[in-house]
Amino acid sequence: MLCFKQIFTNGKYKSIEHRVVTHSQKERLSIASLHSTGNDVLIGPLSELLGGCEQKYKTTSRDEYFRGFFAAKLDGKSHLERMKIKK
Repeated sequence: MLCFKQIFTNGKYKSIEHRVVTHSQKERLSIASLHSTGNDVLIGPLSELLGGCEQKYKTTSRDEYFRGFFAAKLDGKSHLERMKIKK
């Protein structure tokens, strides 16, 4: 779901999308938790991890990131794809 690791590392470490397979005979319980950061936090590749490489993902405010994440109609694309910088 959230792909911070991949964005912060500029793609060096890969994030996987969370997918669930349900079981028709057993109940499943999921608990989501979000941790608050400050309003002034930026989400994007960390400059110390770029190492002179081209930035692959956008840098945006935390509020813009979540606004886009929860409001986006993905149309078959992941949110990670929407954060990539288009060449």
